[in-house]
Amino acid sequence: MITTYAVSLTKIDAKPADHITLCDIVDDWLVENYPMDSYAPGTSVRSRSDDAVFRLSITVSAPHSVYVETLTVTVVLIETRLTFDIRNVSTPTTTKVIPYTPNTLLPHIVRLVQRVVNTVPTDDANRWISEKTTAVITELDGQAAAAFVLAPARRLPVIIEITDTTQPRPPLLGAAAGPLVGLVHMFHILNKEALQGFSDFTNYSLIGPGCIIIQWAGRTEPVIVHRNEIAPSSERYERDRLIRLIIDTAARSVASPRVPPPPQLDIETDSSSVQQGIVATDTDAAVHIEQLQASNDTLEASLADADRIVADLRSTLEHKGGQLDELILRNVSLEMQAGHTPQVRAVASMTEALRLAQQHCPFLIFHPRAIETGERLEGPEPVSVLQDLVRLNEVARAWMSREITGTSIKLACRQMGLDFSPSISATARQKFDEDYLIDWRGKTVTAEAHIRRGKKAHLVRIYLYFDEETQQVVVAYIGRHLRDKGSAS
Repeated sequence: MITTYAVSLTKIDAKPADHITLCDIVDDWLVENYPMDSYAPGTSVRSRSDDAVFRLSITVSAPHSVYVETLTVTVVLIETRLTFDIRNVSTPTTTKVIPYTPNTLLPHIVRLVQRVVNTVPTDDANRWISEKTTAVITELDGQAAAAFVLAPARRLPVIIEITDTTQPRPPLLGAAAGPLVGLVHMFHILNKEALQGFSDFTNYSLIGPGCIIIQWAGRTEPVIVHRNEIAPSSERYERDRLIRLIIDTAARSVASPRVPPPPQLDIETDSSSVQQGIVATDTDAAVHIEQLQASNDTLEASLADADRIVADLRSTLEHKGGQLDELILRNVSLEMQAGHTPQVRAVASMTEALRLAQQHCPFLIFHPRAIETGERLEGPEPVSVLQDLVRLNEVARAWMSREITGTSIKLACRQMGLDFSPSISATARQKFDEDYLIDWRGKTVTAEAHIRRGKKAHLVRIYLYFDEETQQVVVAYIGRHLRDKGSAS
């Protein structure tokens, strides 16, 4: 796995309210950019939320890509130390030896870091981390900028751009940090007086108007670029090179935060260790958790890639004439009409569709609420709902016969042409949990898994409950979208 982007911000004297604020920012960002009902094939979202840790892991397998990207956002509060960490990891999916070209940093990732920096400020060497560039105007300003550059406690690099007084032109790296927000401090020296104050303290050699200086943290040699030596046609390339240099350097040097294990987690030890009375320390537990997380990310990357490949194959079949759909529909027609004709007859109403589904889907259990809500449904074509139920019946058969496991249900549904989501959003679970509850075998259970079809007037959702004790698939609700984060409270 290759880390391609990493930003880690820590607030020392944080309060629980700061933790809640950051969690809300990340949750809102998730809804804006990865709405529950619009995950593309090859995209999965996982989350962990408890008193100390809020973590999102978003895995994306893009078409025609030889890498699977996993973006992890972590908000962790330990005592009064609050850490926000966001990093992207690329997992190779090919055996070919080809150059690695990092993807362009997506704007929505930059927007998330900007919101965090502006809402819950954090400091570095007693200076606020900001997306803005500090203008250095006077000699005293130049001395202050130099003092910060030389600060031994500084963790982030500093970019100092000196205005070219011989020819007016905009700064090469812009007036704001942009994609480097959370990764750098930026200064813009505007005149000779400010440059003199800066030079007196730093003793940099061969710098002057038009220079760009990148000073890393610690006792390191700076990167100095003389803009006057760059052709105007190459300035954009040089700008992108410097940005990529800083992003790559941060990705290879910023460690991921250690997070405490989930409250329910029990780390197994072998019998010999128990007999010897060896107890794992908190550090050992944290290392074990990180190893498990890395293994899980690798497996999720493989699963996302397989899901995307299946979706691509499915799209190819549909483009060539829908052979798979034709076979499924023909099978439904033969079962319903006893082989009179290989054409699907019209289904006049949802009541008729549900009656046929109950007759010809023996591996599905229809809850009374599903029948009640389904018969009230208006808008979508009943034959489409019937078609989805017949396909789902085949998935239920495979699950009941243990040909597939719970983790394989999504892929099995994708193979049958079903758009399946295994869960609902955290907000829907917290605020509108009653919408998803059904009485089943003497207890109340939550039907979170659902099949998605259509949009707007043709939208329909089929909510399901998978009983792992009896291996039964219960159809709990058929109708419009139930309430979630986008619904009014």
